[in-house]
Amino acid sequence: MGEGCRDFYGSSEKMNPYQYRAPPVGIELVPRPLKMRLTVRPLGVGAGSHARQGALGQLLGVSLGMVLGVILTSLIKHLILKPHLCLTKRSIPVYDDMNDVFRIIGMDKSKNTQNSAKNLVFVGVMTANKYLDNRAKAVYETWGKQLPGKIAFFSSESSSTDANIPLIRLSGVDDSYPPQKKSFMMLKYMAEHFADHFEYFMRSDDDVYVRPDRLELFLRSVNSTHPQFIGQAGRGTQDEIGLLSLKTDENFCMGGPGVIMSRATLLQIAPHIRDCLKNLRSTHEDVEVGRCVRKYAKVPCTWSYEKAGDVLGVWLTPPNTGRREAWEADWHCGPRQLTER
Repeated sequence: MGEGCRDFYGSSEKMNPYQYRAPPVGIELVPRPLKMRLTVRPLGVGAGSHARQGALGQLLGVSLGMVLGVILTSLIKHLILKPHLCLTKRSIPVYDDMNDVFRIIGMDKSKNTQNSAKNLVFVGVMTANKYLDNRAKAVYETWGKQLPGKIAFFSSESSSTDANIPLIRLSGVDDSYPPQKKSFMMLKYMAEHFADHFEYFMRSDDDVYVRPDRLELFLRSVNSTHPQFIGQAGRGTQDEIGLLSLKTDENFCMGGPGVIMSRATLLQIAPHIRDCLKNLRSTHEDVEVGRCVRKYAKVPCTWSYEKAGDVLGVWLTPPNTGRREAWEADWHCGPRQLTER
């Protein structure tokens, strides 16, 4: 700034550039904004590569998210549709190993009909998940432990219980009624796992009471090497005559009191179980089992009512008696009263 000129502060004196002087009253100093330098350049090869990498990353992220979503959805559906895989009353694994199967029924695998008198009969009790804690438990705590053999309770694949009973869950089987599939698959299971270890095999319901002492005396008097199909013979009710596809000389063993097969009979029908299931001609499980035995083992149910009435089971919930409630009340009264009667 030259001499004789008035400066910003109205003074003609020469300014000292290093001396700070406050601005006059009424004047405000505003800082000058910083200048931003913007460089503009055309898109080149490098910019396109970055764009393609960004798009590829987004596509990869979306794909990974979809895969994880499918996996999580499948897992959730699996746990919902099969609750037995989650925590239930008692987690019961599916037993595929032969040693585990024998552990269930409390039996030494080395024991068989040749070296043990306790291997006379294997009893398979058909039951359902809702009856495991009452009917099945009562059967096991009474006549089930007095058998000259072993017993197991066959139920649906999803069954679980706190009761200390030998439970076998049949793969692919539910508790629907009538239980044709459950019955046939139980027989198939018996043949595959226990055929070499017992002389006789009994199919029983969970609402019967069996006399084990009389059962043993009777079975030891019968030749188990021959095909045998023992039970209370029937041909259906009057209303069912002609509707069960039975000829005049054909019968079946009624399932209620229990049915006994010799080892020879079981082995002859076992390879044809699935064929019998595919060719059902009625809704009655015992009728169809009898049809299968008659076709492949070539034996009918015994016509001897004395055998069935004196040896096999007594219905605790007999049908068509008008006293079902009374019988069920007796059943639930407890194991001690059952054994004392």
